Amino acid sequence: MTKDPTPFPFSPDLLAGRKALVTGGGTGLGRAIASGLAQAGADVVIAARGEDVVSAAAAELSAETGGNVTHDLVDIRNLETVEALAGRHGDVDILVNNAGGQFPQKARDYSPNGWRSVIDLNLNGTWNMTQTFGNQMLDGDGGSICQIIAIVGRGMPGIAHSGAARAGVAELSRTLAFEWGPKVRINCVAPGAFHTDGWEATYDPKVGQNFTGVPLPHPGRPSDIANATVFMVSPAAAYVTGEVLYVDGGHVLQGPISALPKGSYPERDEQPSGR
Repeated sequence: MTKDPTPFPFSPDLLAGRKALVTGGGTGLGRAIASGLAQAGADVVIAARGEDVVSAAAAELSAETGGNVTHDLVDIRNLETVEALAGRHGDVDILVNNAGGQFPQKARDYSPNGWRSVIDLNLNGTWNMTQTFGNQMLDGDGGSICQIIAIVGRGMPGIAHSGAARAGVAELSRTLAFEWGPKVRINCVAPGAFHTDGWEATYDPKVGQNFTGVPLPHPGRPSDIANATVFMVSPAAAYVTGEVLYVDGGHVLQGPISALPKGSYPERDEQPSGR
């Protein structure tokens, strides 16, 4: 993935004195988010399961941004590792739950284990992080949480399991905005089609390439998500909570984004309408 040439739009001291933790921050959108937070002056911890990836990314981000970027390890599905991570970073006041993943497949073909694995990662893992660090914020000086989800509300053909989990995170965040305000703000950022290395490794090349009719007819840049996240956790959004910010070029206005290439559902044209 080529380096994004977009100029950074925020002041370098916007988040000075803040400590941010980004899950899945070693690659893709998570790496871009960590870079944005560091450029805005926050001390940043990137956390994931793979030591090699996050340690290399932390060193690179420190050199690129001139900021303080360190790394740690966590499996967000494992509450013990989440609690251990929180014990090592009790001063986090910005949490970005970016870690997640899914595989494209027709819903009729999901195995029980395939369904559970995606729900456990994207919903339960996000909850583990949210509750653990949210409780620390509630017991301390407060903070801000940003959930990186997906375009929910119009259907997600080919990744129904992830759509269900991400919609659950959105509703969870709206609920917690009531329960945890005013001490903790919690919002979601919903990316559209971003052709990161992870996207290219997961989806058919034909997926996400047809932008006909989309108001902004091109894939997003990682910096678009980074900028949205920095805004959401910053004082500029001090009166924003319980919201979902779509960063998708207006793609959601068209309807569902399919994770499978065109022609994957011939049965839709072969069956009589429902009764």
